[in-house]
Order: sequence, then structure tokens, then C-alpha cells
Amino acid sequence: MKIGQEVFALDIGTRTVVGLVVRKQEKGYEILAHKVLEHKGRAMYDGQIHDVEAVAGSVRQIKESLESIMGKKLERAAVAAAGRALYTVEAVAGKNTSPFVEITREDIDCLKADALANAIKSISGKNASDAFADYHCVGYSIVKWFLEDEELDNLVGQKGRSISVKIVATFLPRSVVESLLTVLKRCGLELYSITLEPIAAGSVVILPGMRKLNIALVDIGAGTSDIAISRDGSIFAYGMVPMAGDEITEKICETYLLDFNEGERVKRELLTKRKVCFQDILGQNHELDTKDILEAVKTSTYQLSSEIAQKILGLNGKAPAAVICVGGGSLMPGLAECIAAQLDLPKDRVGIRSRENIAFVGGQEELSGPFAVTPVGIAVNALEGTTLSFINVKVNDIAVNILGQDKPTVLKALLHAGFTPAQIFGIPGMALTFKLNGDLKVVKGKMAKPAEIMINGKKTGLDAVISDGDVIAFKPAVDGEPGRAKVGDFINDDDKINIKINGRDFCINPDIIIDGKPVTPEEDIMDNASITLRIKKLILSDIFNIISFKPDGMAGKLVMKINGCDAGFASPVQNGDEIDIYWKNIPS
Repeated sequence: MKIGQEVFALDIGTRTVVGLVVRKQEKGYEILAHKVLEHKGRAMYDGQIHDVEAVAGSVRQIKESLESIMGKKLERAAVAAAGRALYTVEAVAGKNTSPFVEITREDIDCLKADALANAIKSISGKNASDAFADYHCVGYSIVKWFLEDEELDNLVGQKGRSISVKIVATFLPRSVVESLLTVLKRCGLELYSITLEPIAAGSVVILPGMRKLNIALVDIGAGTSDIAISRDGSIFAYGMVPMAGDEITEKICETYLLDFNEGERVKRELLTKRKVCFQDILGQNHELDTKDILEAVKTSTYQLSSEIAQKILGLNGKAPAAVICVGGGSLMPGLAECIAAQLDLPKDRVGIRSRENIAFVGGQEELSGPFAVTPVGIAVNALEGTTLSFINVKVNDIAVNILGQDKPTVLKALLHAGFTPAQIFGIPGMALTFKLNGDLKVVKGKMAKPAEIMINGKKTGLDAVISDGDVIAFKPAVDGEPGRAKVGDFINDDDKINIKINGRDFCINPDIIIDGKPVTPEEDIMDNASITLRIKKLILSDIFNIISFKPDGMAGKLVMKINGCDAGFASPVQNGDEIDIYWKNIPS
């Protein structure tokens, strides 16, 4: 992204919506304007939009307020989906191959497509075509390649009886994305980019230099607690707990008979006051010590910390070296200490990070605290181009929306449109295998006829990068024909006997036996056949089955010679022999 580029970022949370305009500077970023607004009612639960009109109303107010401050119209927005929506799926695919034929790039592409289709099916219980209507594929990565169950780095050029692949694919439910798009559309906004909330927060809190460390980031909002874990140089796992600050609020409401808004106010005052005053739904006024209220909600605080700790342990396999908490819910007194206890970590290994700790983002210092980390992260991700791309294309008149961290290709569009790997790549013809005199022989099947693909009327391939608005015409691949051969195709000169009879050349084929039955060279070879070729053992009398020789009515003596020497009917005939047979007149 160029220096001076600006982005309008929206963090649409369960309790609040935060909008900010951020500009990329030569060094770092500057927040030019921001606006924070609470939903008027409970329009979202656990990070999911339930009342589109109410959420759109809040977004519209923020948009109009920022437009007034900036003095220009805001037309596109960067947003984030809650971590609750992210599905990570491991999937495998395999196929049998001929041990005598090299594995090709086409074999590899087809195998990857099969694995992706299996991943989609596994998250929905449907076939791949139907599942694409429910989920957006964010992307996938290869975990391992296998040749006959042996792990290899590259299968191309190898030979074996089977190949397989293991992938990790990530998905977003289409409903999550569509609800965000609907809200933006109601407000006259187009989607600039979309990321995931834990990715956004992690990108500005767990910086690349920290990712060698095993750190858990927990974004504790109102409805969800999103988790990202770093190790060995990258953020490798994401998770979500469907509990957060609202659990504490609801416990306060239940204990003291308060409506939700009053309970939320009481919870926030626990941070700053020693005594809290409130009025219950019966109109009675109360004044309680903060420590007494904290004691009353201790079980909810413990439950939330327990759920977060268990999710971290499940994702990481062990307690991390440290836990960093962000989000407004992280400010709940005692919560960080409870998380440390649940993970058996020292108290100082669980800390809270605020926007003030993000040194490379300046401006609008009043937008502060841990709750500002995620909206800042959404903006930074959008400006750095590390968000998910989102484009609309048509495939044979099928409208397709595609998300992806990399530039999406024709292959991705075809898979999203519901075409199967077999339709995209075609199936190579099966090889014909048989034994010839005990040796295994293979006749390759024909390759599939490639699919015909055009983008906007121009011929292209599966790896071509697509852009928003492209129209793709797709004609499926045609499966290859199986391997075919006749016995005669495998008879060579060494199997034949070549002789001359009366000056004419003759070539005598061997005896041919298939599965115990004699056949001719024109016989089609069946798969798994056992063929025996035996050079014929000839004697001179066999020659009369080869040439037309009519002794009837002839007079004189029959002369038979092999290589100029007199021979009899039982004389053996060898390869290369010259035979002469004729009648010799006997003088009267």
C-alpha cells in the first residue's frame, strides 16, 4: 500500500461499533478520526449479527459522523469477522497409480482438488457442490505428501502404487460474510477487505519478532473471546470461546435484578469505584462495595477464565509461555489472574495490552485501552494488504463470491462454482497391465482432454489470476481412454522365424497362449492377462502349411533342400534357413 493511502475500518462488535480512518505514513500509521457507538439494543449475540437494521443504523451514524469530520464521502470499509466463524479442517485424499508411470503435475493438481473437496464435505456433511453454497474457502496449505504412505517433499517424477496428500483448509460460513455485506450495503458502503478479528489483533500485538515465542493472544470482547497462538515464527492456530464480558454482565443482572444496560454500567464502574450505586427493576436503590459485587460474580469470572484456558490448552497442547489479553472484557478485575491460575502460570505471565502499547500507530490518543486494539488491527491489516480478498465473478452464468488470502485463480473459482475435480482435470485413462513371458508390461492410458477455459472471451488456464467482475466460460475436461493393445504389438523380431522358401521371404509368428488358450496376433489384450510367446519349432513338413504346394498330378521326384543340402520331411528348420522344394523330372 502506498504512503498516504487511507482506509475506513469498522469493528462491528457485540456491544459497540468502532469506526476509524487511518492513513499509512512513511513510518507507521496515523489515526485521522474515530467514532465509537454502542448498539441501542442487543442487536448482536456472540459476535453474530441478529438485527441487521439495528446494526446498520449504528454503522450509518458512524459513517456520517466520520464523513463530516473528514469532509469527504466514505465509500468502502474494511471489516472483520469474529473468530467464532473460522473453521479449520484437516483433510486427506489419495489415488492409486501405476508403479511404472511417473507422477505428473496434473496428478498433483487433481489430488489437491480432491482433498479440498473432502475438506468442504467434512464441514457440512454435504457434497462439495452443495457445501460451496454454505461456506467461503479462505485458503488451504499442504501439510504432507505421501508416496505409498512414505512422506516425501515432492511427488512429481516419482513412481509408486499410490499417492496421497494431507491439507489444512480454512473456511468462513457464507452467512457470516453475507450479514456483514448486507449491513455495509444498507449504509451505501462497498467491502474494501475482510479479515478475521484474531488475525487483526494478532498482527499488531504479536509482532513478527515475537512469534518465535509460544504466546497466546486472547481478544475478550462482549460476546466472544477470540484466541490466536504463535509458535516457531508464525501464528499457527485460532480458536474461539462463545463467552466474554456479557457473561459477567448477565451474572450481575441475575444477582441484583437489573436490566442489561444497568448491569453493563455497574460492571464498568467496578474498574474505577470503591462503591457502586444502582437501582433494580423494582425501583429499589442500592449502594454496594465493589469487592462484594466482585465476590458475587466470582463464579462467572472463574468459568470464563476456565473456558479460555481450556481452549488455549486444546489448541497449543500445553500451557504457553505467556498470555496477552486485549479487548474491553480483559479489564474485568481478577480475570487475568484467574487465567494465569488455570494455566498454572505466574501472574506476571498474563498481561493486558492496550492501544497505547502499539507504538507505530499515532493520532487520536483518546481512542485508547485494550478495546481499541482490534479496530486498529483491522485498519493496519487492510493497509498492508494482508486481509482476505473478496471478488465477484461469473462461471457459466453462476455468480461466485470468493475469499482468499492470495490472488484467487480460475481453479478456485471453478471449485467455488461447484465443479468437481473430475470435471476440471478429467480422469486419465487406466493403464493396461499384463504379464508377457513372466515380465510385467504396462500400456499407458490416454491423458484426459483438458478443460476449455476462457476469461472475458480469451483462452486461459487454471492458474490464471481472476479479478472482480470477470466472466469465466468453462467446458469440462473429457476423460482419457484406457490403455489398449493387441498381442501383435509386442511380438518383436527375436520372437519370429524368418526363412526363404523358393526364393520368397516368409516371417513366421511365435505360438501365442493367453491364459492357456491359443490366439492370433490380432487378439486384444485384456487387463491382468498372462501371455506366453514361444518361438515355433518347425520341421520341413510344416512348410507345406505355409506355402501352396500341390503334388497331385506332378511327375518326377520331389526335391527338398535346406541351405542347399538334401533334407527330409522331419528335418528341423531354423531361423534364416533357405528352403527349396520342387519336382525334378526323372528321365524315362
